[in-house]
Amino acid sequence: MTTVIDGSHIGLLLLGGYKNLARSAETVNGLNVFPVPDGDTGTNMTKTLEGGLSAPASDSISEYMHGFSRNTLMSARGNSGVILSQFIKGFCRGIEDCAVMDTALFSRAMSSGVDCAYKAVLEPVEGTMLTVLRDASEFLEMRRGEFDGFEDCFGRLIGEMKRSLEMTPEKLPILKEAGVVDSGGAGMLCIFEGMEKALRGEEIEDAPEDIPSAYTAADISGFGADSEFEWGYCTEYVLQLLNKKCNTAAFELDGLVSRLEKIGTSIVCARDGDAVKIHVHTETPEKAIEIGRSYGELLTVKIENMSVQHSEVRREESNAPRVKYAVVAVAAGEGIKNYFKEVGVSEVVDGGQTHNPSAEDMIQAFKKLNAEHIVLLPNNKNVILAAQQAARMYKDSDVRVIPTVSVAEGYSALSTMDTQADTVEDFVDSMSRCLGHVTACYVTTATRSTVIGGVDIRCGDYIGLADEKILCAEKDKVDAADALLKSLPDIGDKEVITVFCGVDVTEEDKAELYSRITENNPLMDCAFIDGGQELYSFIMSVE
Repeated sequence: MTTVIDGSHIGLLLLGGYKNLARSAETVNGLNVFPVPDGDTGTNMTKTLEGGLSAPASDSISEYMHGFSRNTLMSARGNSGVILSQFIKGFCRGIEDCAVMDTALFSRAMSSGVDCAYKAVLEPVEGTMLTVLRDASEFLEMRRGEFDGFEDCFGRLIGEMKRSLEMTPEKLPILKEAGVVDSGGAGMLCIFEGMEKALRGEEIEDAPEDIPSAYTAADISGFGADSEFEWGYCTEYVLQLLNKKCNTAAFELDGLVSRLEKIGTSIVCARDGDAVKIHVHTETPEKAIEIGRSYGELLTVKIENMSVQHSEVRREESNAPRVKYAVVAVAAGEGIKNYFKEVGVSEVVDGGQTHNPSAEDMIQAFKKLNAEHIVLLPNNKNVILAAQQAARMYKDSDVRVIPTVSVAEGYSALSTMDTQADTVEDFVDSMSRCLGHVTACYVTTATRSTVIGGVDIRCGDYIGLADEKILCAEKDKVDAADALLKSLPDIGDKEVITVFCGVDVTEEDKAELYSRITENNPLMDCAFIDGGQELYSFIMSVE
């Protein structure tokens, strides 16, 4: 029976949760309400949790969870991933300064996590992962003190989460109509089921063997055959003290530090139980490691060439003069990305449907700019929360998020951008003023047969969506686009249509669609752009 959990133990449980979610990610993805090929909740939650696993080891649960939380905030992607990262952030607050956690503290941390998750969403919707988490937290609160260890606690908690998940279609009608439960709630259940398996020492079948590193590969282009090695290596490692190499009970950091001072600078050493974390800047990292190994053995090690890092900073400083305004946009498809750059976007973050960028991805784009104000266009409703999280975390510029929900809205925002605006408020307003008049239309392929909103859909049909409603289903992509536009109730009031064509669209398709649009709407300006996007044959901005 497990009565308390420390930092190393919670790390194993979270690894179990990650593995169970990773093996079930496609199943969770398949719970998408609409039968479109962009269900990515399971993938987003997996990638978010994966980022946390690179947190430094610690026996203190508070210290470990602090690092885990920080990493998940950076790796969060998609609405489900951001909500998950905020739940972990709140959970971390609930165990602040605690070395271990019992079931009562677990209950308190769960409640803190739920509060933080709800606050992350401007308009929380019941019947989602928020509901499943809240029901789980309330269950723990009502039964605090009743559990016979964590095994009993998790077993009963998972039963409650299953009940709550099964009820989500009753609280959110669109789930009931689609015949699915909430995908984010299903992802949370997978995590807690994996944690329970790890708690009981059970193997998780079909789990990924390797955990990919969350670290971003360094840009080594600035350090070549003729470069000068000026800055040494940033060397970090975690050392497990061993009694056969030293007296662990009597070990003092001072002796280790004095030896490291002879070969390096910027030395930071911290001890947690029998583990010691060492940081040193040195030209001889092998000697720094040799000194550490005289006391024990390595648990982790990281060595980075600081001349590479310095060349990156120097290159960015020399090539990026300070500007007043810069725009970062999220987009997929080479044609769309290139077009956005042509009309004023400074940096494009690769992402969109099925591939939601993380907060870290967007922060990396910010770092490439030297701007007083940065405006971020997420261009997807499932990217907005991660965009807002990235904006809060970045401190070197004032970052404003215009919550564009589609490439169509992003295109509209860029077309009205006033780069000569006196204030950032005016700059943002210039890009926002027409968004309420834009209708975003999509044509894509149905991934399953169903009936939604009175539209009978067969798997493989081309379906037309506008403002998150399925309006038609056809066997041909051009027929679907034509029917979709005819279904818009206010199409007669629109003046401009811009069509971004996907990779599957032929020249004949473009010509046929252009003919139908101009025939049905002779006064409407119509433009076609080779977007190069996958999954969506046509993305149309109608305004």
